[in-house]
Amino acid sequence: MTQDEFKPKLGRIRDSASNARSRTNTQMLRETGRTGVRAVRQSGHITSAMPKRGMGAGVRAAAGLIAPSSRRVIVKARYTRIAAGDLGAARAHLKYIRRDGVTREGAPGHLYNAQRDDVDGASFLERSEHDPHQFRFIVSAEDSARLPDLKPFIRDLVSQMERDLDTKLDWVAVDHFNTGHPHTHVVIRGRDDQGRDLVMARDYIGHGVRARAQALVTLELGPETQLERLKKLFDEVGQERLTRLDRQLMARANDNILVITAHEENDPTQQTLKIGRLRTLQRLGLADERQQGVWALDANVESKLRRLGDRADKFKMMQRALKETGIERSAAAMALFERVPRKVPLVGKVVGVGLVDEITDRTWVIIDAVDGRVHYAELGRLKPEAVPARGNIVALAGDGLREKPSTVPRLHLLSAADLDRQTTYEGPTWLDQAIVSRWQPEIRTTGFTAEVDKALKARTDWLVSRQLIEQSQDGRRVPQADMMKVLRQAETQHIAADVSRRLNAAFVPASHGARIIGTYDHAIATPTGKIAVIRREDTFTLAP
Repeated sequence: MTQDEFKPKLGRIRDSASNARSRTNTQMLRETGRTGVRAVRQSGHITSAMPKRGMGAGVRAAAGLIAPSSRRVIVKARYTRIAAGDLGAARAHLKYIRRDGVTREGAPGHLYNAQRDDVDGASFLERSEHDPHQFRFIVSAEDSARLPDLKPFIRDLVSQMERDLDTKLDWVAVDHFNTGHPHTHVVIRGRDDQGRDLVMARDYIGHGVRARAQALVTLELGPETQLERLKKLFDEVGQERLTRLDRQLMARANDNILVITAHEENDPTQQTLKIGRLRTLQRLGLADERQQGVWALDANVESKLRRLGDRADKFKMMQRALKETGIERSAAAMALFERVPRKVPLVGKVVGVGLVDEITDRTWVIIDAVDGRVHYAELGRLKPEAVPARGNIVALAGDGLREKPSTVPRLHLLSAADLDRQTTYEGPTWLDQAIVSRWQPEIRTTGFTAEVDKALKARTDWLVSRQLIEQSQDGRRVPQADMMKVLRQAETQHIAADVSRRLNAAFVPASHGARIIGTYDHAIATPTGKIAVIRREDTFTLAP
């Protein structure tokens, strides 16, 4: 048979390949979830030895469902273990995603589920007490701003997941509108409707859920038009992060070299997009035009663009946190805390705190420091009681101190009391420690440094009025040798009198070095730490 000959095959008209493929993909997605949901269990969590039936089905299904005209959706997913019924991290996560300022009106977020628009988070946590784990998702549609209400979309998505997984899901969600892209946090319990461990196949979590979400958004808003797609691509030309255009360039490059000319590129619009993106990469030092139309990409262009995007996201987060607290700072006054050897820790006030990516249990903190800059740092996983609060005065240390090396910076709480309270407090404060050590911040007119300078002067005047600081003839103010001891005694007397009235019990001071025996009653927060109240029948003792 010659090259141009063909042999027709007669028969009835059947489904097109695309329709058949769509049906097959739907079946594969359903099978992916169904076979993954009841994988082998061991001690309530997934192990590497467990059989993963349906592996790869989610990827193959997603490849068919994500057509060029589909509207993009980003889905971040996390599997989080609940160890021995400890709901501390789960409770902190629910509290964080419901925080103030996430709605369109700037109010706290409200949990909802399939039936109700306002769900009690406490009852959801109570049901989760004996769960082995939970699933957390962030669903962000590229065109979510065009959806008047995200709830129907999320309910349809979870309903489709239930069909894919062949089980009802116990879930809650909250919508966020405090960023440029409205998105939704979804938390799903780690039990199926029969009370057994819910295990989703990795492919389904990574690809299947996103495919379902994209299909729903495309159905709601219609397929993405060519004009819309081009507008989004032109918006990516100047971005300092990894984009679709970069992926196209990297796929086309041979040994990091590619040719973009009118002869090589048939579509003038695509040529304009690629040349524009290459000029941006050239400005960033990630591409070089060797000769006209011949470009060389940096060998690590992808990883460097990811780091640039991550850095930009952190700066946006800093700006958002500062705006919420009414603090104004220029970009030059913002910095990312680097874990490098330091002679002294970085001291400052906490002005923002949250969870990295809003989905992990890793904590980030923003500190208005005495060096005049605002610093962003990631602290790793902290116990809920160790997470700092806004207004806390802290010291942030990297490597190079006496402690063992750590993969994350160390945060030390210096004072939980704000500066105004410390200026007239009847007891030792962080300001007193600064006065005794003769520490003085750099002279600045704004920020935490200016607040500290003002507070130090006010505290010094108060200590002079209490005769705990002497005014020398040359104008210097010198603390008394026993100043801190006197302040500690005054604090103890004040707290003891207050506790004695409330408990109707007598105060018994603890002897130095003696063992304290009794029942812990409660703790009292002071500017320099906490004091425990230990009860013994009709008496009590204070212990630091």
